[in-house]
Amino acid sequence: MTVLLNRIKARMTIHAHRRTRRLLDGDYSSVFHGHSLDFDDLRDYIPGDEIRDIDWKATARHSEPLVKRYVAHRRHILGLVVDTSRNFDAVTSAGADKRHLAILMAGMVGYLAVRHADDVMLIHGNADHTTASPRKGSEAHLEHLLQQILAESGSTSPGSINTQLQWITSHINHRMLLVVISDQAPLGPEAEATIRRLRAQHEVLWITITDADLAGLPAASAPFDVARPEHGLPTSVMTKPEVRQEFALAEAARRQQRIDLLAKLGIAHIEIDHPKSALGRLHTLLLRHRRGPR
Repeated sequence: MTVLLNRIKARMTIHAHRRTRRLLDGDYSSVFHGHSLDFDDLRDYIPGDEIRDIDWKATARHSEPLVKRYVAHRRHILGLVVDTSRNFDAVTSAGADKRHLAILMAGMVGYLAVRHADDVMLIHGNADHTTASPRKGSEAHLEHLLQQILAESGSTSPGSINTQLQWITSHINHRMLLVVISDQAPLGPEAEATIRRLRAQHEVLWITITDADLAGLPAASAPFDVARPEHGLPTSVMTKPEVRQEFALAEAARRQQRIDLLAKLGIAHIEIDHPKSALGRLHTLLLRHRRGPR
């Protein structure tokens, strides 16, 4: 049965009722760049790029180093890196279910890969452990991966996407396209170092599932621990406007730090809070990655 995948494919339509593989195929194909005889375009140099890829003539006419990109003619591997911890047993800032939204985004990207005869694998887990699936290129396999994300519902372990990223640096040697699906947990210096290592070897795209806005909820109604939903933010704290404002400012600063860090590392990034915007946001992500860092 392909219950989850069929629901995802039903969302992947445009007004003319054509499958989105006709809308997004070009963007998806351009994500993969490898060495072949077919030159594609130029982009800004990013630390970790191979020196042999620099176009010295174009660089001489430009203020910054430029790197050649080529169309790759080989079977690719899409790695879906998903936080499946208890953090995703919650809602987004728009009130959508975080886990089901993560499944939707993973399913859309995975479906495009399968339609291009590429292999898909899932690397998922929490702060305590990481699980990786075999890589295959069928819709049945993709459905199995989506069901694994769903099956982790009810986990008691906290999330740490850096655990999954570190696992990849230790266990994956071949080049992949990594699509990371995480929430708004902070990305500290350790995570930055891990992402830098991944960025040198793999193509990396990042999808952030937004967290609920606790400061915007009524006092004592916002759970701060999804493992213990009976606990809420203290009324004595949430009824103080200055405390709520300070909390909101701190959340905004953490969000901006994440955005700035991913931009500095040259990683295309989007935020999403509702299934209705999933298709458009995915298109934006692929387009940003195609254009490269600015």
